[in-house]
Amino acid sequence: MVPLSPVFAERPRWGTGTLQFGGTSVMFIRQHSAPSGRRKKLTTAIAVLATAALVAAACGDKKEEATPTTVTTETTAASTETTAAPTETTAAPTETTGVVPPTGEPINVWVVTTVDSSIASYPNIQAAGDIYESYINDRGGIAGRPLKVTFCDGKTDPNEDAACARKAVSDGAVALVGGFDIDMSLAISVLEEAKTAWFGACCPSVAKEFSSAIAFNMGSTFSFNPGAASKMTQDGCTNSAFLVGDTASGDYFISQAKAALPKVGYTGKASYLKVPIGTTDYSSIAAKATEGGVDCVHGFLGDIAWLGLIPAMEAIGVKPRLYGPQGNLNVKVAEAFPEFTEGAIVINAYPNIAADAWTDYRAALEQYKAPDLDWNSLAGLGTWAAFEGFRLIVEKMVADGITDINHETFLAAANTTTALDTKGMVGVIDFTKPWTGEGGAFPRIFNRSVSYDCVSGGKLTPCDNKTYDMTQYHA
Repeated sequence: MVPLSPVFAERPRWGTGTLQFGGTSVMFIRQHSAPSGRRKKLTTAIAVLATAALVAAACGDKKEEATPTTVTTETTAASTETTAAPTETTAAPTETTGVVPPTGEPINVWVVTTVDSSIASYPNIQAAGDIYESYINDRGGIAGRPLKVTFCDGKTDPNEDAACARKAVSDGAVALVGGFDIDMSLAISVLEEAKTAWFGACCPSVAKEFSSAIAFNMGSTFSFNPGAASKMTQDGCTNSAFLVGDTASGDYFISQAKAALPKVGYTGKASYLKVPIGTTDYSSIAAKATEGGVDCVHGFLGDIAWLGLIPAMEAIGVKPRLYGPQGNLNVKVAEAFPEFTEGAIVINAYPNIAADAWTDYRAALEQYKAPDLDWNSLAGLGTWAAFEGFRLIVEKMVADGITDINHETFLAAANTTTALDTKGMVGVIDFTKPWTGEGGAFPRIFNRSVSYDCVSGGKLTPCDNKTYDMTQYHA
């Protein structure tokens, strides 16, 4: 999402805020430069919470340690009638690689996101799709067939997104893979009618993505707060403060933390504080957040807020252990305050790019000379994970004898996939089980796992190579 620069002073980074669209509260990240901290432009929508639908269900108080998600090795998909014969063409291995080049009709997918827009731009989603196309085709394609990736720019306009969806359907796309835009509602309506999957989204953000039967979300920011509660309890925090932005979303995040704490076995004190959006005076916030001997602070705050809050805490002589979500308590904050952030924990929707799960991703970025963008991001990591998930399902289809890979056969296979295992990119996903938690408002949120980064010496590194399922800690 963010172009990287070797010069720290010129490196653009992120902060958060909210917008209101009708009755919906939108959390977003703003891009700003390191030295001035000035906000420049609205970019990434992280979560749109339809506040009318946020009805928390009563739940038991089962107290268990968070455990790594079980690793399985296969994807289960239903077989359907074969409607086309497999291609008979067989290519010889190349002399240089020994890999048999892919042959036959290309497997056609589309990627829809926004690039040409003054509101938001995710060129790393587009580039990740292009790089994956080259990467997989140079390795024999998907089940021996070439992958064709077509990009369409939604320009942060729901009507443009819908137009992209119609073009993809007209082009015979098997699925729309790894895309994102702030409001995909109209596009998903087009895909529903055409029985075409919206597959692998990193950051579902509107009601249609939460509920549509053609939406197969692989990423989620829904478990940041339960993930924080679980880790803070394991780390021995006894007096914890939870800071959120003063928005309707903030109320929801507080309710998540309150629901999670007893479920993770937390017995210490807990306080909750709303931070005014756009404030520049953090002195009173720092004092309020840490009064009474608070030893741990989880801030669901953008990096702009962290950059104001940390010096305010330093000024009053307090140093709690810090916790925050991916992309917010980020490397910029760690670099700016290496001593204060020592031992901090970042809760991730996707593991850090340095994790073992991303070995091929890192190699592909180098091999195909990836543009100078932020690849350790929800957009970059999420798009790569989406394509890997797509590949696994298609390969299982072919193994089951399904040779006609089209939008309907893929949709059927995805709907019967019980154990999509991306080897740690996300937790193992079962697309056959709609989620009934959080009042049943988000049935297509299949992934409720988190991973953790440890901060040391101004750097973020994986605490381990595990993902942790937070499902039981939600309301």
